[in-house]
Amino acid sequence: MRFSSPSLFLFLSTAIVAACSGGDAAVQAPGTDAGNAPQDGGVRDGNAVPDASSGPPEVIFPRTGIIAEELGVLVNDADPLSVSIAAYYVAARKIPAANVVHLTLTSTGNTMPKAEFDPLKAQVDAALATTKAEALAITWTKPFAVDNMSVTSAFGMGYRAIGDTCNDPASQYGSVNPYTKKRATTHPFTDLAFRPAMTIPATTMEQAKALIDRGVASDDTWPGGSAYLMNTSDQTRSARCIVNTGFGWTNECQTFLNTWDPVGSGIGADIVKADFIEKKTDVLFYVQGLASVANIASNTFLPGAVADHLTSYGGQIPTSGQMSAFEFIKGGATGSFGTVVEPCAYQQKFPDPSVLIPSYFGGSTLIEAYWRSVLWPAEGIFIGEPLARPFGGGFRSRFEGGALTIETTALVPGHKYVIEAADSDAGPFTTVLADLSVPKYQRAKFTVPEARRHTYRFRE
Repeated sequence: MRFSSPSLFLFLSTAIVAACSGGDAAVQAPGTDAGNAPQDGGVRDGNAVPDASSGPPEVIFPRTGIIAEELGVLVNDADPLSVSIAAYYVAARKIPAANVVHLTLTSTGNTMPKAEFDPLKAQVDAALATTKAEALAITWTKPFAVDNMSVTSAFGMGYRAIGDTCNDPASQYGSVNPYTKKRATTHPFTDLAFRPAMTIPATTMEQAKALIDRGVASDDTWPGGSAYLMNTSDQTRSARCIVNTGFGWTNECQTFLNTWDPVGSGIGADIVKADFIEKKTDVLFYVQGLASVANIASNTFLPGAVADHLTSYGGQIPTSGQMSAFEFIKGGATGSFGTVVEPCAYQQKFPDPSVLIPSYFGGSTLIEAYWRSVLWPAEGIFIGEPLARPFGGGFRSRFEGGALTIETTALVPGHKYVIEAADSDAGPFTTVLADLSVPKYQRAKFTVPEARRHTYRFRE
C-alpha cells in the first residue's frame, strides 16, 4: 500500500397516542394525501401477524431495496463452475430465467482486455433491456479484472481506461460512484443508469453453496451482533479508523459511532485497538486494517456478515500476494471487498462503514449497501451474495388486540416520519402518528392502539 497525498435488544420508546372516537390513534399534525400509491414503490407487509379475532389491516412500507426479479445473473458458459453456481443461485433466489445472461469468455486468467469486454457488456445490456434488472450477480471468479478495473465496476459502471492506478482521474474523481450515499434510490438502473454488480466467488461448488446458503439464511433475521472496527498496528491500512490530516484521512469509524446506538440497535460497536479478533461468536461487521488478517476462521460470522480489509491487492481472488478478500468469505462472511490493483491509500476507494452499516441495517440488500459505501469504486471488486438482507425490508408489523405495532430499522436520524391511515389503499390518507424520529440509528417501535382502518402506511 503506497501513500498518496492529496447484545441487549432495546427499542426506542414506543410511540402510543390515545385512541380517538374513530378508532385510530389521535391525529397529530393532521394532513391528507390524495395519492393512491406508496412512495418509492412502497411494499406491503406480508409478515403482519393477525389478531385472533379480526384480520390485520394492510400495511404499506417504503421500499428499501431491490428484489430477486430485479437481479440479473451473468454466466460464463466456458466455465463449468460458473454454470453450476448460476443454476444453484437462480433456484435458491427464484430469479426469473429471463434475467440470466449466458456469456462465453475466452480469458481464463486474472484479467480480460477491453477488446473482449466491450462486446460482452453490449450483450448484457441488450439481454437485460426488456427485464426489470437493476443490479448484477457475476458467477465466475476469474477473470476478476478488465485491464485495471474490477470486473464488477466494469460491468456496473462501464469501462474506464486507467493508467496510473493511484492517481489517474479515471480511478478517482473521474469515476465517481453515482450510487454513493443515495440511500433513497432503490432503482439504480432506472434512476441512475447503472447496475451495481457483485461476484459470487468460489473455487468449488461446496464453497459457492455455503456462501449462497448463508445469504439466504440471513434474510429477515434481524440479528443482534457486533461491529468490530479495527485500529491496528498498521496505521496506513487502518486509515478508516484513525485521523491523519496529512493524508486527508477522516475517522470514518468514529463518524459511524457518533450516529449509532449500540444498545438500541442491538448491534454493539467500538473501535478495537488490536491487530485482529479471535473466537468471537457474534461478528456482523469486521472492518480491518492489515495486509493479512490472522485467525479469521476462529470467529463465528453471523449469516449476512460483512468483513473487509484496506490493502492493495485484496480484490485479487481467489488468491493474492497479500491476503485475498476471499479469505473472509471462506471464513464465514457473506460479503467482502478489495481492490484488484494498487490503489494507494485513498479512503474513497474503500468501503465507508458510516455508510455501509446504516444502509444494510436499514433494510438494503448487501449489494446496495456495499456499493453505496465506496465513492471511487473503479478498482474495487464487490464479492458475496448480492441479495443477502438480514434486516428484511427494514420494517415489520404485528396486529394484536386491535393494535398495530410497527418495528423499523430504517429511520435516518434527524428525519421526520409519519404513519397514515385510509379506508382503502387508494386513499385519501390521514395522519395518525406524526413527527416520528430517532436521535441515532436504532430499532424503533411505534404503535397505533386501535387500528380499525383498512390501510396504513409509513412514510417520510
